[in-house]
Amino acid sequence: MTDPLILVVDDEPNSLFGICQILTDAGYKVIPAESSRVALKKLETDPVNIVVTDVRMSDLDGMELLTEVKKMVPHIPVILITAYGSVSMAVEALKRGAFYFFEKPIFNNLEQFLTIIRQALKTQELEKEINHLRKEVGEKYSFPNIIGRHPAMVEIFEIVGRVAKTDKTVLIQGESGTGKDLIAKTIHYNSLRRGKPLVYVNCGALTESLLTTELFGHKKGAFTGATSDAMGRFQMADGGTIVLDEVGEISFHLQKTLLRVIEEKEFEKVGDSRSISVDVRIISTTNRNLREEVSRGSFREDLYHRLSIVPVYIPPLRERPSDIPLLVKHFLQKFQDGSRVIKIDPEALEQLKTYSWSGNVRELANVIQQMMIFCNEDRITPDDIPPSPFSLKEEEAGEGGKGKIQLTRIVSDLERKWIVRKLKESDWNKEKAADLLGLTRKMLNNRMVKYKINPPSK
Repeated sequence: MTDPLILVVDDEPNSLFGICQILTDAGYKVIPAESSRVALKKLETDPVNIVVTDVRMSDLDGMELLTEVKKMVPHIPVILITAYGSVSMAVEALKRGAFYFFEKPIFNNLEQFLTIIRQALKTQELEKEINHLRKEVGEKYSFPNIIGRHPAMVEIFEIVGRVAKTDKTVLIQGESGTGKDLIAKTIHYNSLRRGKPLVYVNCGALTESLLTTELFGHKKGAFTGATSDAMGRFQMADGGTIVLDEVGEISFHLQKTLLRVIEEKEFEKVGDSRSISVDVRIISTTNRNLREEVSRGSFREDLYHRLSIVPVYIPPLRERPSDIPLLVKHFLQKFQDGSRVIKIDPEALEQLKTYSWSGNVRELANVIQQMMIFCNEDRITPDDIPPSPFSLKEEEAGEGGKGKIQLTRIVSDLERKWIVRKLKESDWNKEKAADLLGLTRKMLNNRMVKYKINPPSK
Protein backbone atom coordinates (compact mmCIF):
# COMPACT_ATOMS: atom_id res chain seq x y z
CA MET A 1 0.00 0.00 0.00
CA THR A 2 1.52 3.37 -1.05
CA ASP A 3 1.16 6.48 1.09
CA PRO A 4 -1.42 5.27 3.64
CA LEU A 5 -3.64 8.07 4.96
CA ILE A 6 -4.46 8.07 8.68
CA LEU A 7 -7.23 10.20 10.22
CA VAL A 8 -6.41 11.17 13.84
CA VAL A 9 -9.29 12.41 16.00
CA ASP A 10 -8.82 14.10 19.39
CA ASP A 11 -10.42 17.23 20.87
CA GLU A 12 -7.35 17.91 23.07
CA PRO A 13 -4.92 19.95 20.88
CA ASN A 14 -1.63 18.79 22.47
CA SER A 15 -2.62 15.12 22.28
CA LEU A 16 -3.80 15.55 18.67
CA PHE A 17 -0.52 17.20 17.67
CA GLY A 18 1.56 14.55 19.45
CA ILE A 19 -0.14 11.55 17.79
CA CYS A 20 0.01 13.21 14.36
CA GLN A 21 3.71 13.93 14.82
CA ILE A 22 4.45 10.31 15.78
CA LEU A 23 2.71 9.02 12.65
CA THR A 24 4.28 11.65 10.39
CA ASP A 25 7.75 10.76 11.66
CA ALA A 26 6.95 7.11 10.90
CA GLY A 27 6.33 8.04 7.26
CA TYR A 28 2.52 8.17 7.15
CA LYS A 29 0.28 10.88 5.75
CA VAL A 30 -1.96 12.27 8.48
CA ILE A 31 -5.21 14.25 8.60
CA PRO A 32 -5.93 15.83 12.01
CA ALA A 33 -9.52 16.29 13.19
CA GLU A 34 -10.31 18.21 16.37
CA SER A 35 -13.77 16.65 16.76
CA SER A 36 -15.84 13.67 15.67
CA ARG A 37 -18.04 15.88 13.48
CA VAL A 38 -14.99 17.13 11.59
CA ALA A 39 -13.72 13.55 11.28
CA LEU A 40 -16.96 12.35 9.69
CA LYS A 41 -16.78 15.14 7.10
CA LYS A 42 -13.16 14.19 6.32
CA LEU A 43 -14.25 10.60 5.73
CA GLU A 44 -16.66 11.80 3.06
CA THR A 45 -13.95 13.58 1.07
CA ASP A 46 -10.61 11.86 1.75
CA PRO A 47 -9.41 8.27 0.98
CA VAL A 48 -8.71 7.41 4.62
CA ASN A 49 -7.07 4.05 5.41
CA ILE A 50 -7.18 4.07 9.24
CA VAL A 51 -8.99 6.07 11.93
CA VAL A 52 -7.18 6.64 15.24
CA THR A 53 -9.52 8.28 17.75
CA ASP A 54 -9.62 9.28 21.39
CA VAL A 55 -12.52 7.89 23.44
CA ARG A 56 -13.48 10.88 25.56
CA MET A 57 -14.59 13.80 23.37
CA SER A 58 -17.17 16.56 23.80
CA ASP A 59 -19.39 16.06 20.74
CA LEU A 60 -19.45 12.34 19.86
CA ASP A 61 -17.27 10.12 22.00
CA GLY A 62 -14.94 7.55 20.44
CA MET A 63 -17.44 4.71 20.80
CA GLU A 64 -20.14 6.68 18.97
CA LEU A 65 -17.66 7.73 16.30
CA LEU A 66 -16.66 4.08 15.86
CA THR A 67 -20.31 3.17 15.21
CA GLU A 68 -20.71 5.97 12.64
CA VAL A 69 -17.46 5.10 10.86
CA LYS A 70 -18.50 1.45 10.52
CA LYS A 71 -21.79 2.57 8.98
CA MET A 72 -20.04 4.79 6.43
CA VAL A 73 -16.97 2.70 5.55
CA PRO A 74 -17.08 -0.76 7.20
CA HIS A 75 -13.66 -1.84 5.87
CA ILE A 76 -11.66 0.95 7.61
CA PRO A 77 -9.86 -0.21 10.80
CA VAL A 78 -10.60 1.99 13.83
CA ILE A 79 -8.11 2.17 16.71
CA LEU A 80 -9.42 3.62 19.99
CA ILE A 81 -7.04 5.30 22.47
CA THR A 82 -7.81 6.49 25.99
CA ALA A 83 -6.21 7.31 29.32
CA TYR A 84 -9.27 6.05 31.21
CA GLY A 85 -9.68 2.54 29.85
CA SER A 86 -11.22 -0.49 31.47
CA VAL A 87 -11.67 -4.13 30.52
CA SER A 88 -15.41 -3.66 29.98
CA MET A 89 -14.78 -0.64 27.74
CA ALA A 90 -12.25 -2.58 25.68
CA VAL A 91 -14.66 -5.51 25.28
CA GLU A 92 -17.45 -3.17 24.18
CA ALA A 93 -15.15 -1.48 21.66
CA LEU A 94 -14.17 -4.81 20.10
CA LYS A 95 -17.82 -5.87 19.95
CA ARG A 96 -18.60 -2.72 17.96
CA GLY A 97 -15.85 -3.53 15.47
CA ALA A 98 -12.78 -1.71 16.77
CA PHE A 99 -9.48 -3.02 15.43
CA TYR A 100 -7.64 -2.33 18.70
CA PHE A 101 -8.09 -0.58 22.06
CA PHE A 102 -4.89 1.24 23.11
CA GLU A 103 -4.11 2.96 26.40
CA LYS A 104 -2.40 6.36 26.71
CA PRO A 105 0.24 7.58 26.98
CA ILE A 106 1.33 6.32 23.57
CA PHE A 107 4.95 7.37 24.15
CA ASN A 108 5.30 4.65 26.80
CA ASN A 109 4.57 1.96 24.20
CA LEU A 110 5.52 3.68 20.97
CA GLU A 111 6.83 0.62 19.12
CA GLN A 112 3.71 -1.38 20.01
CA PHE A 113 1.50 1.45 18.75
CA LEU A 114 3.31 1.58 15.39
CA THR A 115 3.16 -2.21 15.14
CA ILE A 116 -0.63 -2.04 15.56
CA ILE A 117 -0.81 0.59 12.79
CA ARG A 118 1.17 -1.69 10.46
CA GLN A 119 -1.05 -4.66 11.32
CA ALA A 120 -4.19 -2.62 10.66
CA LEU A 121 -2.91 -1.57 7.23
CA LYS A 122 -1.94 -5.15 6.38
CA THR A 123 -5.35 -6.44 7.48
CA GLN A 124 -7.07 -3.86 5.31
CA GLU A 125 -4.95 -4.80 2.30
CA LEU A 126 -5.72 -8.51 2.79
CA GLU A 127 -9.44 -7.75 3.00
CA LYS A 128 -9.24 -5.84 -0.28
CA GLU A 129 -7.47 -8.81 -1.92
CA ILE A 130 -10.09 -11.21 -0.56
CA ASN A 131 -12.92 -9.00 -1.82
CA HIS A 132 -11.23 -8.79 -5.21
CA LEU A 133 -10.89 -12.58 -5.35
CA ARG A 134 -14.52 -12.98 -4.33
CA LYS A 135 -15.55 -10.65 -7.13
CA GLU A 136 -13.43 -12.61 -9.62
CA VAL A 137 -14.93 -15.90 -8.44
CA GLY A 138 -18.42 -14.43 -8.60
CA GLU A 139 -17.83 -13.30 -12.19
CA LYS A 140 -16.27 -16.61 -13.19
CA TYR A 141 -19.19 -18.61 -11.88
CA SER A 142 -21.94 -16.28 -13.00
CA PHE A 143 -24.64 -17.54 -15.35
CA PRO A 144 -23.13 -15.99 -18.53
CA ASN A 145 -20.17 -18.37 -18.13
CA ILE A 146 -22.42 -21.39 -18.59
CA ILE A 147 -22.37 -21.46 -22.39
CA GLY A 148 -25.35 -22.66 -24.39
CA ARG A 149 -28.57 -21.70 -26.15
CA HIS A 150 -29.85 -25.20 -26.71
CA PRO A 151 -33.31 -25.66 -25.08
CA ALA A 152 -31.84 -28.21 -22.64
CA MET A 153 -29.24 -25.68 -21.49
CA VAL A 154 -31.82 -22.91 -21.20
CA GLU A 155 -33.78 -25.19 -18.90
CA ILE A 156 -30.65 -25.79 -16.81
CA PHE A 157 -30.14 -22.02 -16.46
CA GLU A 158 -33.67 -21.69 -15.12
CA ILE A 159 -33.23 -24.57 -12.67
CA VAL A 160 -29.88 -23.27 -11.41
CA GLY A 161 -31.29 -19.77 -10.98
CA ARG A 162 -34.15 -21.06 -8.85
CA VAL A 163 -32.30 -23.67 -6.80
CA ALA A 164 -29.34 -21.39 -5.99
CA LYS A 165 -31.60 -19.31 -3.76
CA THR A 166 -32.57 -22.37 -1.70
CA ASP A 167 -30.77 -24.91 0.47
CA LYS A 168 -32.19 -27.94 -1.34
CA THR A 169 -29.91 -30.85 -2.24
CA VAL A 170 -29.00 -30.99 -5.92
CA LEU A 171 -27.98 -34.02 -7.98
CA ILE A 172 -26.06 -33.13 -11.15
CA GLN A 173 -25.80 -35.98 -13.66
CA GLY A 174 -23.94 -36.07 -16.94
CA GLU A 175 -21.04 -37.62 -18.82
CA SER A 176 -17.46 -36.70 -17.96
CA GLY A 177 -16.48 -33.33 -19.37
CA THR A 178 -19.99 -31.89 -19.62
CA GLY A 179 -19.46 -29.23 -16.93
CA LYS A 180 -20.93 -30.73 -13.75
CA ASP A 181 -18.24 -28.99 -11.68
CA LEU A 182 -19.08 -25.60 -13.23
CA ILE A 183 -22.79 -26.02 -12.46
CA ALA A 184 -22.04 -27.00 -8.84
CA LYS A 185 -19.82 -23.96 -8.30
CA THR A 186 -22.32 -21.66 -10.01
CA ILE A 187 -25.05 -22.82 -7.63
CA HIS A 188 -22.85 -22.20 -4.59
CA TYR A 189 -21.51 -18.80 -5.66
CA ASN A 190 -25.01 -17.55 -6.46
CA SER A 191 -26.48 -18.76 -3.16
CA LEU A 192 -26.77 -17.16 0.27
CA ARG A 193 -23.86 -19.42 1.30
CA ARG A 194 -21.41 -17.90 -1.21
CA GLY A 195 -19.34 -16.28 1.56
CA LYS A 196 -18.94 -19.62 3.32
CA PRO A 197 -16.72 -22.63 2.43
CA LEU A 198 -17.17 -24.68 -0.73
CA VAL A 199 -15.64 -28.10 -0.04
CA TYR A 200 -15.09 -30.89 -2.59
CA VAL A 201 -14.80 -34.62 -1.96
CA ASN A 202 -13.80 -37.03 -4.73
CA CYS A 203 -15.85 -40.06 -3.70
CA GLY A 204 -14.46 -42.27 -6.44
CA ALA A 205 -10.79 -41.85 -5.55
CA LEU A 206 -10.81 -43.35 -2.03
CA THR A 207 -11.52 -46.68 -0.38
CA GLU A 208 -14.52 -46.91 1.95
CA SER A 209 -12.43 -46.49 5.13
CA LEU A 210 -10.43 -43.56 3.76
CA LEU A 211 -13.56 -41.87 2.42
CA THR A 212 -15.26 -42.25 5.81
CA THR A 213 -12.33 -40.50 7.49
CA GLU A 214 -12.23 -37.87 4.75
CA LEU A 215 -15.93 -37.07 5.16
CA PHE A 216 -16.25 -37.17 8.94
CA GLY A 217 -12.73 -36.88 10.37
CA HIS A 218 -11.21 -39.04 13.10
CA LYS A 219 -10.21 -38.98 16.74
CA LYS A 220 -6.61 -39.39 17.84
CA GLY A 221 -5.86 -43.09 18.27
CA ALA A 222 -8.89 -44.19 16.22
CA PHE A 223 -6.60 -46.33 14.04
CA THR A 224 -2.91 -46.94 13.41
CA GLY A 225 -1.37 -43.69 12.24
CA ALA A 226 -4.06 -41.44 13.73
CA THR A 227 -1.60 -39.40 15.79
CA SER A 228 -3.92 -36.42 16.21
CA ASP A 229 -7.54 -35.36 15.78
CA ALA A 230 -8.55 -34.63 12.19
CA MET A 231 -11.44 -32.55 10.93
CA GLY A 232 -13.62 -34.08 8.21
CA ARG A 233 -14.92 -32.36 5.08
CA PHE A 234 -18.45 -32.05 6.46
CA GLN A 235 -17.14 -30.11 9.44
CA MET A 236 -14.95 -27.95 7.17
CA ALA A 237 -18.01 -27.10 5.08
CA ASP A 238 -20.14 -26.01 8.06
CA GLY A 239 -22.26 -23.06 6.97
CA GLY A 240 -21.35 -23.61 3.34
CA THR A 241 -21.63 -26.26 0.64
CA ILE A 242 -20.12 -29.71 0.21
CA VAL A 243 -19.86 -31.24 -3.26
CA LEU A 244 -19.83 -35.03 -3.34
CA ASP A 245 -18.12 -35.65 -6.67
CA GLU A 246 -18.98 -39.01 -8.27
CA VAL A 247 -21.38 -39.88 -5.46
CA GLY A 248 -22.37 -43.04 -7.32
CA GLU A 249 -19.05 -44.60 -6.31
CA ILE A 250 -19.84 -44.59 -2.58
CA SER A 251 -20.14 -48.07 -1.07
CA PHE A 252 -23.57 -49.35 -0.06
CA HIS A 253 -22.57 -49.43 3.62
CA LEU A 254 -21.33 -45.83 3.64
CA GLN A 255 -24.48 -44.72 1.84
CA LYS A 256 -26.45 -45.53 4.98
CA THR A 257 -24.17 -43.32 7.09
CA LEU A 258 -24.49 -40.49 4.58
CA LEU A 259 -28.28 -40.80 4.65
CA ARG A 260 -28.28 -40.32 8.42
CA VAL A 261 -26.10 -37.20 8.12
CA ILE A 262 -28.54 -35.70 5.62
CA GLU A 263 -31.57 -36.51 7.76
CA GLU A 264 -30.18 -35.60 11.19
CA LYS A 265 -27.53 -33.01 10.21
CA GLU A 266 -25.01 -34.57 12.58
CA PHE A 267 -22.31 -37.25 12.59
CA GLU A 268 -19.53 -38.74 14.70
CA LYS A 269 -15.83 -38.73 13.92
CA VAL A 270 -14.22 -42.11 13.44
CA GLY A 271 -13.30 -43.37 16.91
CA ASP A 272 -15.51 -40.85 18.74
CA SER A 273 -19.00 -41.24 20.22
CA ARG A 274 -19.79 -37.53 20.46
CA SER A 275 -22.08 -36.10 17.78
CA ILE A 276 -21.11 -33.03 15.78
CA SER A 277 -23.91 -30.88 14.34
CA VAL A 278 -23.38 -29.17 11.00
CA ASP A 279 -25.30 -26.88 8.68
CA VAL A 280 -24.23 -27.97 5.20
CA ARG A 281 -25.82 -27.82 1.79
CA ILE A 282 -25.12 -30.95 -0.29
CA ILE A 283 -24.56 -30.95 -4.05
CA SER A 284 -23.77 -34.31 -5.66
CA THR A 285 -22.36 -35.06 -9.10
CA THR A 286 -22.14 -38.34 -10.99
CA ASN A 287 -21.55 -39.66 -14.50
CA ARG A 288 -23.74 -42.67 -13.68
CA ASN A 289 -27.48 -43.00 -14.10
CA LEU A 290 -28.43 -43.36 -10.43
CA ARG A 291 -31.98 -44.48 -11.26
CA GLU A 292 -30.48 -47.47 -13.03
CA GLU A 293 -28.10 -48.03 -10.11
CA VAL A 294 -31.12 -48.09 -7.76
CA SER A 295 -32.82 -50.65 -10.02
CA ARG A 296 -29.70 -52.82 -9.91
CA GLY A 297 -29.61 -52.58 -6.12
CA SER A 298 -26.20 -50.90 -5.98
CA PHE A 299 -27.51 -47.55 -4.75
CA ARG A 300 -29.99 -46.94 -1.94
CA GLU A 301 -33.33 -45.66 -3.16
CA ASP A 302 -33.92 -43.58 -0.01
CA LEU A 303 -30.53 -41.87 -0.40
CA TYR A 304 -31.20 -41.25 -4.09
CA HIS A 305 -34.43 -39.42 -3.27
CA ARG A 306 -32.66 -37.40 -0.54
CA LEU A 307 -29.87 -36.33 -2.88
CA SER A 308 -32.06 -35.56 -5.87
CA ILE A 309 -34.59 -33.10 -4.46
CA VAL A 310 -33.56 -31.05 -7.49
CA PRO A 311 -32.11 -33.19 -10.31
CA VAL A 312 -30.04 -31.54 -13.06
CA TYR A 313 -29.09 -33.48 -16.20
CA ILE A 314 -26.40 -31.98 -18.44
CA PRO A 315 -26.69 -33.35 -21.98
CA PRO A 316 -23.53 -34.46 -23.82
CA LEU A 317 -22.15 -32.11 -26.44
CA ARG A 318 -23.18 -34.41 -29.29
CA GLU A 319 -26.83 -33.81 -28.33
CA ARG A 320 -26.46 -30.02 -28.61
CA PRO A 321 -24.19 -29.33 -31.63
CA SER A 322 -25.85 -25.92 -32.04
CA ASP A 323 -23.89 -24.81 -28.93
CA ILE A 324 -20.50 -25.67 -30.46
CA PRO A 325 -20.04 -22.28 -32.24
CA LEU A 326 -20.72 -20.48 -28.94
CA LEU A 327 -18.28 -22.68 -27.08
CA VAL A 328 -15.60 -22.30 -29.76
CA LYS A 329 -15.94 -18.50 -29.61
CA HIS A 330 -15.70 -18.64 -25.81
CA PHE A 331 -12.56 -20.80 -25.83
CA LEU A 332 -10.87 -18.71 -28.54
CA GLN A 333 -11.29 -15.67 -26.29
CA LYS A 334 -10.36 -17.54 -23.13
CA PHE A 335 -7.13 -19.01 -24.49
CA GLN A 336 -6.07 -15.87 -26.37
CA ASP A 337 -2.33 -15.39 -25.95
CA GLY A 338 -1.15 -11.80 -26.02
CA SER A 339 -2.02 -9.68 -29.05
CA ARG A 340 -2.41 -12.64 -31.41
CA VAL A 341 -6.07 -12.77 -32.44
CA ILE A 342 -7.01 -16.17 -33.84
CA LYS A 343 -10.16 -16.76 -35.84
CA ILE A 344 -11.74 -19.93 -37.22
CA ASP A 345 -12.95 -20.56 -40.77
CA PRO A 346 -16.66 -21.38 -41.16
CA GLU A 347 -15.72 -24.67 -42.83
CA ALA A 348 -13.68 -25.72 -39.81
CA LEU A 349 -16.50 -24.74 -37.48
CA GLU A 350 -18.97 -26.83 -39.46
CA GLN A 351 -16.61 -29.79 -39.33
CA LEU A 352 -16.33 -29.51 -35.55
CA LYS A 353 -20.13 -29.69 -35.33
CA THR A 354 -20.11 -33.12 -37.01
CA TYR A 355 -17.97 -34.79 -34.34
CA SER A 356 -19.40 -36.77 -31.44
CA TRP A 357 -17.03 -35.34 -28.78
CA SER A 358 -16.86 -38.29 -26.42
CA GLY A 359 -14.91 -36.07 -24.01
CA ASN A 360 -17.60 -33.38 -24.33
CA VAL A 361 -16.82 -29.73 -23.59
CA ARG A 362 -13.49 -30.62 -21.98
CA GLU A 363 -12.31 -32.37 -25.16
CA LEU A 364 -13.47 -29.45 -27.31
CA ALA A 365 -11.51 -27.02 -25.11
CA ASN A 366 -8.37 -29.13 -25.49
CA VAL A 367 -8.74 -29.33 -29.27
CA ILE A 368 -9.24 -25.55 -29.54
CA GLN A 369 -6.04 -24.94 -27.55
CA GLN A 370 -4.12 -27.37 -29.74
CA MET A 371 -5.36 -25.77 -32.96
CA MET A 372 -4.55 -22.27 -31.67
CA ILE A 373 -0.94 -23.32 -31.11
CA PHE A 374 -0.33 -24.97 -34.49
CA CYS A 375 -2.51 -22.97 -36.90
CA ASN A 376 -0.85 -20.72 -39.49
CA GLU A 377 -1.60 -17.06 -40.22
CA ASP A 378 -3.78 -16.70 -37.11
CA ARG A 379 -6.63 -18.62 -38.72
CA ILE A 380 -7.91 -22.12 -37.95
CA THR A 381 -8.81 -24.07 -41.07
CA PRO A 382 -10.14 -27.62 -41.52
CA ASP A 383 -6.54 -28.72 -42.04
CA ASP A 384 -5.71 -27.71 -38.48
CA ILE A 385 -8.29 -30.01 -36.90
CA PRO A 386 -6.37 -32.94 -35.39
CA PRO A 387 -7.53 -36.44 -36.38
CA SER A 388 -9.01 -38.19 -33.36
CA PRO A 389 -10.35 -41.72 -33.05
CA PHE A 390 -12.76 -40.37 -30.44
CA SER A 391 -14.27 -37.77 -32.73
CA LEU A 392 -16.11 -39.95 -35.22
CA LYS A 393 -19.83 -39.55 -35.61
CA GLU A 394 -21.82 -41.71 -33.26
CA GLU A 395 -23.60 -43.50 -36.10
CA GLU A 396 -20.24 -44.23 -37.72
CA ALA A 397 -18.48 -45.50 -34.64
CA GLY A 398 -21.36 -47.59 -33.40
CA GLU A 399 -21.82 -48.69 -29.79
CA GLY A 400 -18.55 -49.77 -28.23
CA GLY A 401 -16.75 -49.24 -31.55
CA LYS A 402 -18.81 -51.96 -33.22
CA GLY A 403 -20.96 -51.79 -36.33
CA LYS A 404 -20.58 -49.91 -39.60
CA ILE A 405 -17.92 -47.23 -40.13
CA GLN A 406 -17.01 -45.17 -43.23
CA LEU A 407 -13.38 -46.24 -43.43
CA THR A 408 -12.80 -44.63 -46.83
CA ARG A 409 -13.85 -41.21 -45.51
CA ILE A 410 -11.57 -41.55 -42.52
CA VAL A 411 -8.62 -42.50 -44.74
CA SER A 412 -9.41 -39.66 -47.16
CA ASP A 413 -9.47 -37.13 -44.35
CA LEU A 414 -6.08 -38.27 -43.10
CA GLU A 415 -4.62 -38.32 -46.63
CA ARG A 416 -5.80 -34.75 -47.30
CA LYS A 417 -4.29 -33.51 -44.04
CA TRP A 418 -0.89 -35.06 -44.83
CA ILE A 419 -0.85 -33.64 -48.35
CA VAL A 420 -1.63 -30.13 -47.09
CA ARG A 421 0.96 -30.46 -44.33
CA LYS A 422 3.75 -31.48 -46.71
CA LEU A 423 2.79 -28.77 -49.21
CA LYS A 424 3.10 -26.19 -46.46
CA GLU A 425 6.44 -27.66 -45.34
CA SER A 426 7.78 -27.33 -48.88
CA ASP A 427 6.35 -23.82 -49.31
CA TRP A 428 3.86 -25.22 -51.84
CA ASN A 429 6.59 -26.57 -54.10
CA LYS A 430 4.85 -29.58 -55.69
CA GLU A 431 8.08 -31.36 -56.64
CA LYS A 432 9.35 -31.29 -53.05
CA ALA A 433 5.96 -32.15 -51.58
CA ALA A 434 5.50 -35.11 -53.93
CA ASP A 435 8.93 -36.40 -52.98
CA LEU A 436 8.11 -36.08 -49.24
CA LEU A 437 4.86 -37.96 -49.80
CA GLY A 438 6.39 -40.69 -51.99
CA LEU A 439 4.20 -39.69 -54.95
CA THR A 440 4.80 -38.56 -58.50
CA ARG A 441 3.93 -34.97 -59.35
CA LYS A 442 1.03 -36.17 -61.49
CA MET A 443 -0.36 -38.26 -58.60
CA LEU A 444 -0.06 -35.24 -56.31
CA ASN A 445 -1.88 -33.03 -58.82
CA ASN A 446 -4.69 -35.57 -59.11
CA ARG A 447 -5.13 -35.68 -55.34
CA MET A 448 -5.06 -31.90 -55.05
CA VAL A 449 -7.91 -31.75 -57.56
CA LYS A 450 -9.77 -34.54 -55.77
CA TYR A 451 -9.52 -32.86 -52.34
CA LYS A 452 -9.92 -29.31 -53.70
CA ILE A 453 -6.55 -28.22 -52.35
CA ASN A 454 -5.47 -24.86 -53.74
CA PRO A 455 -2.24 -22.94 -53.09
CA PRO A 456 -2.72 -19.79 -51.00
CA SER A 457 -3.24 -16.65 -53.03
CA LYS A 458 -0.24 -14.32 -53.06
